[in-house]
Amino acid sequence: MLVRFQIFALLMLLSAQIKGQSDTYFVLPPLYEWEAGDHDIFLYISTNASNASVWIYNSDTSFSQNISVNSGSVGTVSLTTPVAGLSSTYGARELSWSNSKRYKDALFIESSAPITVTEQIVEPFNQDIITAKGRNALGTEFYVASQTLITTTVNGAFLGYHGMHYISVVATEDDTQVKFKAPTGSIFDNGADSVVFTLDKGQSWVSTMEDNDVLLGTHVTSTKPIAVTAGGNHLKNSSANHGDAGIDQVTPVEHLGTKHVVLRGLANYPNDYILYIATKNGTTISVDGVSILNNADAGRAGTFSMQGNSNQPGKPFVIESNYPIYIFQVTTGTITHEPEQGMAQIPQVECTGSTFIRYNRASGLSTAALVTIPTDAVNDLKYNGTNVSQNLNIAVQQSSYDASWSGVYIPSSILTNNFSLECATAFHVGILAGQGNTTGLFGYISGFDDNLKLLDPTSASSVSVIDLGDQCGDSIPLLFSFTSCTDSIAVTAATILQGEGIIADPNVSDSILYVLPDENYSGPMEIQIIVSDNQGATDSLTFSLNYLGADYDPITVPNFITPNADFINDQWSIVTSESLDAFNLDLYNRWGTLIYSTDLSSFEWNGRTQEGAVAAPGVYFYSIQTQFRCGTLYKGGALHLIH
Repeated sequence: MLVRFQIFALLMLLSAQIKGQSDTYFVLPPLYEWEAGDHDIFLYISTNASNASVWIYNSDTSFSQNISVNSGSVGTVSLTTPVAGLSSTYGARELSWSNSKRYKDALFIESSAPITVTEQIVEPFNQDIITAKGRNALGTEFYVASQTLITTTVNGAFLGYHGMHYISVVATEDDTQVKFKAPTGSIFDNGADSVVFTLDKGQSWVSTMEDNDVLLGTHVTSTKPIAVTAGGNHLKNSSANHGDAGIDQVTPVEHLGTKHVVLRGLANYPNDYILYIATKNGTTISVDGVSILNNADAGRAGTFSMQGNSNQPGKPFVIESNYPIYIFQVTTGTITHEPEQGMAQIPQVECTGSTFIRYNRASGLSTAALVTIPTDAVNDLKYNGTNVSQNLNIAVQQSSYDASWSGVYIPSSILTNNFSLECATAFHVGILAGQGNTTGLFGYISGFDDNLKLLDPTSASSVSVIDLGDQCGDSIPLLFSFTSCTDSIAVTAATILQGEGIIADPNVSDSILYVLPDENYSGPMEIQIIVSDNQGATDSLTFSLNYLGADYDPITVPNFITPNADFINDQWSIVTSESLDAFNLDLYNRWGTLIYSTDLSSFEWNGRTQEGAVAAPGVYFYSIQTQFRCGTLYKGGALHLIH
């Protein structure tokens, strides 16, 4: 990670701000239901703030619910009752509504403070965890996945039920044009290898494929930001050779990276595997140094099964590529290691992560945690406030290929219902859950943060507003710092939201610009900037200040002195709250003779000349020249000396 500060600051202060997969705005595409019943959905909401007021609603607000979440607790919203006229719960899409615009089934979440949100599908046959990725899930280009090791439809007692791969999207702006393009040889339920449609804000769309077609590598593009969820619903076939697939919300291409560390789950070989997708032509991918893809075109996708079995959870596999790629993992959390699978997008490790996670495990399920962390930070990782190295039930495995990475496995037997993980070094957390041999869940709850973060240069903390306080002068510098996976940024927009003036940015590629207030204006000002890096990540920041005006005078000078030893006005001095540099004061009598001079702004004149004589009563004249934050100040006036 490349970090550039205009003012030196400790990186630790930055790390302390990196929480879980937190945001204040979430867009959740509907989850497509499978045969035999409607989804029951639980939303789990937590915060690291003291309190967060959370609003959950759908696009026409026919569903609207407000809850309050406190630090250390988890708020739960249950969506279990089919809605009249919807034939489904909110947050889910009924089976007969593929390839159609809908406006009631997507969910939106807003919060007064950053929160972490996960969706859990709780019935009827398969369960899964979908991690909501906030604004990091909004974009215009995606590739999606669904597991590939299901080869037949279900038979036996479930004859007629079939696997269902699907893509679900929701628009965030009107007139959003969207296209799904499937890999060669695969078709959607519209009978073609592509689906094209237009949505308005809040509208959602679902398109499906069945078992014999491959969703993996499907390209999703749009003209305006959308949110995308993809995966599949499956029932395990009677021979137990295949498993059900998982679902996850997908981040856009702009948030991908070139290094991933995947930790083995509880599935036996070959059912613990990764799905990979290239996003640029000429992509090469290796696992633990062994090439699995060479010079491939964008959209090329495949699978790789990780060697080992269910008694090796947490074993790291290091995936490296020359261009950013998608990595998904399919694994299980079932205690009998049956191929009841979940699927999760795996975050890149070079520019993402969390330093504090609090999570509430789902009730009634065997639940374990997988922690991906740099090896040199393992001894600093704390589980519920205690170092993991002190707990013999927590397994730590170092990568045999890249010793700088380790996997930590916290089994269900010791994972508490409400648990926390904390480390000064960023880490990632995957949640494995299962119930006997009937269901498997899997999802990553750590941060898929933007590769670009704008920072307060005085504290190195990620902020949305920098308060500059009182300001004056013809030109006010607006200074920020940033952290990014690249060393190239550009200020793409700068807007005065409040106040009057113009913006000057001599070099859009550095982290300083200037606001030039109108000379006749004084009062509050707000300036918003938008910055992007050369990987396409963006972030915004607002500067607030109180402009004191061009006529601002920082110095108050009393106009009389009475040095008569009564302790009242015996000394003459100036009053200022400014830090004054290069200060000079000269005091003259009425005939222009210099009687006193000082270069100390903290001077106190007692009514005597520089030779020590008592100055005669009368009028004297002073001249002040100094430097302060607004520039050079010249100030003069009269002083009455009274005995």
